[in-house]
Amino acid sequence: MAKHCETFEHTADIGLAARGDTLGELFEALAEGLADLICSREQVSVQETRPVEVQAEDVEALCVDFLVEVMTAIQVDRFLVAEVRAGAVSGRCVRADLAGEPYDPDRHEWGHEVKAVTYHQLQVAREGDAWVGRVIVDV
Repeated sequence: MAKHCETFEHTADIGLAARGDTLGELFEALAEGLADLICSREQVSVQETRPVEVQAEDVEALCVDFLVEVMTAIQVDRFLVAEVRAGAVSGRCVRADLAGEPYDPDRHEWGHEVKAVTYHQLQVAREGDAWVGRVIVDV
């Protein structure tokens, strides 16, 4: 099936539900879903890549910490993300490249301002042949 991410309703927040054939694809899908909330990836072209590396104690913390790094790149560094390419991924470490471009107010429309990636109802698990995840972001 490859990777996929969609939003779901949650009181005063937005949830992301994703799946991927691998843990790396799951993280890519969740990160791309988060990027879409902030600025539609259709508006973003790939002009450069930025590496991201995150380590954590377990796969759930790794997911949240990775998404916080993506959120920071977008909202603080103003680097909009068109695509996420996960390289080495384990239950405690993820290395990925964020492909995109710097924010240009003449070309990019800002969507949601994401305040936080939360642990509330967080799920990262293997289901059959796929990895599934759910995360709620505070907007």
